[in-house]
Amino acid sequence: MLRPMSSWDRRTPKQLAARRVAAVRAQVVDAVGPFSPYWRERLLSLGRTPAQAGTLAGLAALPAAGERDVCPDGNPAGAGSLVLQAGERDFALHAEGPTLRRALRARLVSKGSYRAVVEADTRPTSYVWAGLGLRFPVASTRSDLDVVARAGARLWQVLGLTRADVLVAALPLSPTAALQALQYAALGAGSPALFPGAEPDQVAAALALVPATVLALDPPNAAVLLDDLDEAGAPLSAVATVLLVGAPTEDERADVAEALARSGARAAVVLAVHAPDGHRLLWGECRQGAGGEQGLHTYPDLELVALVDPETGEPATGKPVSRPAVGSGLYEVVLTQLGLRGSALLRWRTGDLADRLEEARCPACSRTVPRVVGTRRGALVPALALRTGHRRVDLRSVSGALVGRADVADWRVLVGPSARDGADELLVHVAPTAGADAGDVAVAVTRDLRVAAGLLPTQVLVVGTEELPAGAGWLSRRVLSRGRPG
Repeated sequence: MLRPMSSWDRRTPKQLAARRVAAVRAQVVDAVGPFSPYWRERLLSLGRTPAQAGTLAGLAALPAAGERDVCPDGNPAGAGSLVLQAGERDFALHAEGPTLRRALRARLVSKGSYRAVVEADTRPTSYVWAGLGLRFPVASTRSDLDVVARAGARLWQVLGLTRADVLVAALPLSPTAALQALQYAALGAGSPALFPGAEPDQVAAALALVPATVLALDPPNAAVLLDDLDEAGAPLSAVATVLLVGAPTEDERADVAEALARSGARAAVVLAVHAPDGHRLLWGECRQGAGGEQGLHTYPDLELVALVDPETGEPATGKPVSRPAVGSGLYEVVLTQLGLRGSALLRWRTGDLADRLEEARCPACSRTVPRVVGTRRGALVPALALRTGHRRVDLRSVSGALVGRADVADWRVLVGPSARDGADELLVHVAPTAGADAGDVAVAVTRDLRVAAGLLPTQVLVVGTEELPAGAGWLSRRVLSRGRPG
């Protein structure tokens, strides 16, 4: 007797493990290892073969990598080496069985038909922008977009939406993964959708045209836009769901709730959806757990999510030196994409922080998928208004210049606005090892920070161990944010 197939979000740990083993092998051994120039060279430099990295344990042992590893000189052209470069000859080596059989049948009819099937799996046709410290393109093939649409249909289930819902997305019309994923989510779920941009008059006009039940908003500007729409007399009473696209802060959630109450849409359920930087799939909060306590639900057969130490990139184990308060974000989110054949990401450092990764069944919706709890978007690459100008600073690179130094016993990094003039500062406090000259240490640290992070710190302060900064606002074990995290 055949057993009924389990839904993607109700699989047992044994079922999920079997699917992951096969998916990791297909991604790493059959596709990424042979056909991605960057990952082929990286595995070679680490002394590992695709077969060694293509297991769950082998993949977990790979050092996490991010945009600065792929583009060390800041040139986004380096991201091209992430893209799988496989042609017709290579197609049979990594294509899934059903796809390969379909292609071979097509070849019996026409070589052009065969090529069309091959190119759907191997030829990048769509690009979105990604990057925190620098901007680089992420490529998708035709089959990748099918995966994005399939994940989007799943997202609709998590959000408690149906094909009867009508979406108006009041988001900037820039080519980002989040916008593309939302478009394909509506398409995959069969929901009507309008994307008028983020200008209040355009959004109000769209709301006047269709009976919107779902309104997607950019978290930093959501409350102001809701007030503008209310002032313009836009019909908001039918809106039952507000999607905050990009993991919102608690303050942003509160501001949106107040704005909804002012506009008469108090009953609308506010849910967060988020695509980590570099990723092409949107994670979402379940409707039953609205409020964020249960975290962002992921897709365990389409990705592997893990947490690492933000300073070293090593797997998150043990407790930090100074335990931050709950909700401050302890670990960096890293992910591996499975089944996507354009730009390949293995153990990718997203720049997001999270409190924890929950593997147990969600207590609100009973789904058996991993959930990322307490996400802080892009917190490790904050946008700072320095006295030398506005720029994003990669705190992972700053930490990398300080971790494991023989001349430094301990250190702290403090970022945030100055009490003197409000300009953001990057202050580096170092406690030299015994016998090290304070002046030499300051010069060496400044030099290495410029090389690793591409900027000079506001100040390097040489202090005793007992004088190192302490307090709230921890981003990692030794990095503190004062006033403007993320």
